Amino acid sequence: MSKTGSIGLIGFDDRERNQLEVFLNSSENPGFVESDPVKSDALLVNLASADDKKRFLRWYAGRPDCPVVAVVDDQTVSGGMHTLKRPMTLAGLKKVLREVIREIQFSSSGSGSSNAAEGEAPSLLKMSPEELKALIAASGVTPKKTKPRTPEQDVGRDGRKENLILRWSDAEWQSLVRSACGTLPDLDLSNPADRRRLSFSAAAQGRFLEQINQAVLKGREKGKPVQLTGIPGELLYFPELDLFSYDLDPDLLIQMANSRFGPGELGCEELEEQSPNRPTAQRDELLWVLALFTSAGRVPDYLDPAAPLILKEMPDLSRFLLTPHAERIARAWYAEKQSATAIASALKIPQRYVFSFMVAADAAGLFERQ
Repeated sequence: MSKTGSIGLIGFDDRERNQLEVFLNSSENPGFVESDPVKSDALLVNLASADDKKRFLRWYAGRPDCPVVAVVDDQTVSGGMHTLKRPMTLAGLKKVLREVIREIQFSSSGSGSSNAAEGEAPSLLKMSPEELKALIAASGVTPKKTKPRTPEQDVGRDGRKENLILRWSDAEWQSLVRSACGTLPDLDLSNPADRRRLSFSAAAQGRFLEQINQAVLKGREKGKPVQLTGIPGELLYFPELDLFSYDLDPDLLIQMANSRFGPGELGCEELEEQSPNRPTAQRDELLWVLALFTSAGRVPDYLDPAAPLILKEMPDLSRFLLTPHAERIARAWYAEKQSATAIASALKIPQRYVFSFMVAADAAGLFERQ
């Protein structure tokens, strides 16, 4: 991927910044390298409110003009800014960044500055002096850089170099587990309000996990490998081997599990017979991880935490990203048929740990079904 220009990220929280940094390091990046916003060729700015816009414009007035992409909800921005409305999608982000690249190329070609005397527009960016007043002051002028991984870090937690899903350091793993289990307190599930707080709609469109499940179903139905489309990388399901082959970074997998995609943005297509030539992960391992981060401690509406369940067999938990008390929960669910709420009460542990295990184990197909 050749780099056309530099871009600075301003005003995004850690989660969105990490997601954008992953995108900029992927093959889907149309040509930008992330840099200090003070010196960058372009800016990608989070303008979640009118106050954000005022602060940004105040800061922007102190630096040379450059193309600006404003990420907004509903508010309007100046005519000179490119606009990217939420929810951000990969397709929308790529489209607007390609427009910015053309703008930078137009400017650097000399078309703007050399023809200014002849009355042609010196820049495609048209902001009035009144609009150029704003900031993002203290927060994000120096973006966080991701440290490159060492060869040792490329080895999974189980020692298998090929298994990128488990390729996290202990510190990263602890942080991931906190995200996977969420922060919900113990709830009274006889209370309708608490039930609504815990549950989320699994039928809602745009979830990455649902598209993965569709790829599995299609692969098994057709008996051929299936590739997921619309993502910045390669992810293939091989039904005969019941595994995935992929070149995605595990951090990107988590970001996609957390994200919602627009209609038609994701899809899957059959491939001619071939063998995996990338790092691989078993189907149940990938679905386990994606289910954890899709639910984040909540429960999809097709699962009842008060309904009794039992494991088909005692699983080899060393293959999975384990949440707290996972071994104890697995032993309890293997010993007898019981509900998630009953296990949480019997083991005297927070409900969210049992709910997270239940959702992941269900996605991986570990429970008996009637």
